[in-house]
Amino acid sequence: GLLSLHRGGESFASLGGLDNLKAFCLRAMRRQATNNRSARPRGVLLLSPPGCGKSQFAKALGNEVGRPTLTLDVGSLMGSLVGQSEQNIRQALQIVDAMAPCVLFCDELEKGLSGVAASGNTDSGVSARLFGSLLTWLNDHESDVFFVGTCNDISKLPPEFARAERFDGVFFVDLPTKEQRD
Repeated sequence: GLLSLHRGGESFASLGGLDNLKAFCLRAMRRQATNNRSARPRGVLLLSPPGCGKSQFAKALGNEVGRPTLTLDVGSLMGSLVGQSEQNIRQALQIVDAMAPCVLFCDELEKGLSGVAASGNTDSGVSARLFGSLLTWLNDHESDVFFVGTCNDISKLPPEFARAERFDGVFFVDLPTKEQRD
């Protein structure tokens, strides 16, 4: 229940617009096949209001590059027992590493991570520890996992999440034009 395997048939052809993002990700994924491990692509952070195609893009990316897409719901990591939440994120990230090569999709990150700043006052620091584990994994993982995170409101994300070099790119996604939708 920590991760779900997306089995949809989405493709870039059915997704209007986002041409620069599509090209960037495909180029990054192809580059990894020819370079060494240090050049492995990390992933992208997609920012925009709801309804601009961020989630659809993440689901289509796995199909386009022939990799499974795993979806991590940050909210599902919270457990009722002491230490259970921390164990859940470690277990989920171990599964992700074992499934490599794959795409890891985390939707609406700001909702799952918004309480990090006040975590010590509200949840005994559990949210901050989950966030720290995710950040450490994003920095240090050596598995062939391409991370796609989406966010509707960047002002609610902790600033360290969008630091330089955490992702290959940060994209502001806009609503597709009528021509792109048709």
